[in-house]
Amino acid sequence: MCDSEFRTLRIDPRFPFQNQTKACYTNYCDFYKCKRLLGEESDDCKIFKRYFETICPNYWIEHWDELREKGAFPGPI
Repeated sequence: MCDSEFRTLRIDPRFPFQNQTKACYTNYCDFYKCKRLLGEESDDCKIFKRYFETICPNYWIEHWDELREKGAFPGPI
């Protein structure tokens, strides 16, 4: 049995089309920008994290996390 709540995220009006690749990447970057600006424990950043964890393939997230740790992530964070 799963203890976490399962909910569908609301539509992000910035990305109205079916292909969610750009939404995945943008929300990943937005989360880490928000985290850098507002701090580690900011509740305001959680929506970005929920979005990218929901729509991004896990192996993309793992790869991007590795690139961030190496300082080689090709994005605005």
